[in-house]
Formats: sequence, structure tokens, C-alpha cells
Amino acid sequence: MSVLKYGILPPDPGLRRRIGGPLKPLNAQQVEEISAAMQTLASGMGDWLKHDLERLSAARNAFLADRKSLDRVRDLHRAAHDLKGLGVTYGYPIVSAIADTLCNSINAMLERDDLPEDLVNAHVDALRAVVNLELRDADSGPAAELLRGLISLAEKKTA
Repeated sequence: MSVLKYGILPPDPGLRRRIGGPLKPLNAQQVEEISAAMQTLASGMGDWLKHDLERLSAARNAFLADRKSLDRVRDLHRAAHDLKGLGVTYGYPIVSAIADTLCNSINAMLERDDLPEDLVNAHVDALRAVVNLELRDADSGPAAELLRGLISLAEKKTA
């Protein structure tokens, strides 16, 4: 296989042959089996979300114990970023929105080398609250009001 200019690899012409030709559409039974499997997975997502929240809480606690450690800040950001990406998948768009605000706050505060404890605590506690109360909607209701408050707090702290 030759490499083109700028390191771009051309597609392997034998790949389609090796997978048995073009993909075929799914039949009704396959769609039903996939839907059932997704329902089974969905029932366990609450546990996965709680596990990710525990990871975020542990990262917050480690950060609070050593606020000047860049590794602790990175761990906190990584845990928040994972929730940002998975909140919608778990069925909690509000989790993604709050975690996004926390990630953005961490990024903004890294430049100043100062991440306020109260800002981190507010976000982590808000995430725990929306999950425990099973608030999902990021666009209306009490969760949306909570999100607006967090955004306002983040803007004040990062300004």
C-alpha cells in the first residue's frame, strides 16, 4: 500500500471483498433484536452514570486535597469531560450541559492557575442532585434554572 503526500493512506480495495461485499440492510427480526439489546443496556445506564459521578466526586476530593496539582486538575477535567460526552447517552442532557460548563470553567481557570473550590463544588453537587432527582431536561424546569445559575456563577468566577 502506498502512502500519498501528507501521510494519507488510500483505501484498501480488497477490504470490501474481505467483509463479504457491501453491507446488507437489516431485516425486521434483526432490528427487533437490536432494540431489545439496547433496552437491556439502557436499564444498566443508571448504574454507569452513578459510577461516573462517583469518579467525578473522587476527582473533586483529590483536587480539594491538593488544589495546586496539575494532575488533580486534569483528573477532575477528565471526569467532567466523560460526563459531558455521556450525559446525553445516559438520557440526561442536563448532565452533559452542567459538565460542559464545568469543563469550560476549568479550561478558563487553568490560564489563571486558580480554580475556585466553590465553583467546582457547585457543579459536582448540581450533577449529583439532577441525577438523584432524575431531572433530565436541560431546556426547561428546575434543572434548566440550576444550569443558568451555574453558568452565571462560572461567568463571574472566570471573568
